[in-house]
Amino acid sequence: MPESMQIHPRAEVAITGALRVALLYAGFSGLWILLSDRAVEVLVHDPALMTRISIAKGWVFVAVTATMLFVMVKRLVESVASREAKLQALIHAIPDLVWLKDPKGVYLSCNQAFEGLYGAREADIIGKTDYDFTSREEADLFRRNDQEAIEMGHTLQKEEWVTMAETGQQLLLQSLKTPIRDRKGALIGVLGIGRDITEHRRLVMEQEQLQARLHQAQKMELVGRFAGEVAHDYNNMLGVILGNADLALHQMSAAGPERKQLEEIIKAARHSAELTRQLLSFARQQPIDPKVLDVDESLNGLRSGLEQLAGPGISITWKPGAESWKIRMDPTQLHQVLTNLIVNARDAMGGPGRIELVTSLRDDNYTCASVTTTPGRLE
Repeated sequence: MPESMQIHPRAEVAITGALRVALLYAGFSGLWILLSDRAVEVLVHDPALMTRISIAKGWVFVAVTATMLFVMVKRLVESVASREAKLQALIHAIPDLVWLKDPKGVYLSCNQAFEGLYGAREADIIGKTDYDFTSREEADLFRRNDQEAIEMGHTLQKEEWVTMAETGQQLLLQSLKTPIRDRKGALIGVLGIGRDITEHRRLVMEQEQLQARLHQAQKMELVGRFAGEVAHDYNNMLGVILGNADLALHQMSAAGPERKQLEEIIKAARHSAELTRQLLSFARQQPIDPKVLDVDESLNGLRSGLEQLAGPGISITWKPGAESWKIRMDPTQLHQVLTNLIVNARDAMGGPGRIELVTSLRDDNYTCASVTTTPGRLE
């Protein structure tokens, strides 16, 4: 983790520049006085003339030193101003929120991106605290995080929810707070940099949800494969049972006492074959075979099986539509849909009750947005 940052305050820069100017001025003055006085002593012997020359020499010295001071100070000021302008342009060009507070939480500066947070100009923010712009709860949180960064002595990373004053939008900021110290180690304040990670957080959450769905889909794929393998073996055994049962029924006389039991065996085997077909369809190993079905007629034929699926204590009420209507759908998939609905309703009830099945014809825009279907009648 980075340690606290040290900067050169403007006062120290000014002192360094002033000291440089003073030393140059002192050096030039000493050389001028020493050399000019020796030259006058050697070249001039008239006391009156020497006095006039000394006065003129003084005025020349004042003019030269004043010109030198003007040039040096001008260059120094321009250099500082240019450096300050570049720094300000750099800070204001950063899209992240940048601000600087003193140890008491009073704002010393900020960039244009930060101005949007409180809906105020930098000149109106400087000299104030968070308590002047936001709720006490948010201001207390910002103050605690600043104090934690100061106490730790290095950059502190925090996630802070903020409210944009201009739009009222909630943003999640990833804030870096760094203590700023001068050369002597004295604390100047806390530098803050905040980056909007709201969209990033949303994308991460969506990615996690998609990852969870992928894992669930992979599990279901494994279950489907296993169900398909079992269904194939089971279907082979059912073929043997049905073949032998049909052969025995064909050889049995119509008045045979065991004929009814054998017919029940064939009926149960064929029902099991239908269940096997559903397993194969679930495993995506059975091709879909859509047919034109009468919904009311199909549901009425499945009532007995659905009642057994619901279990004791739960009754199923059947209310068919006012008119008979047809759909194009695989009968097995229709059975699966109804089975899932009954099982989910039964589990949600958690006890005795009543499940109501109702059919109605809707030919308007009553479609799910995630399903690419076109509403209408089947002609």
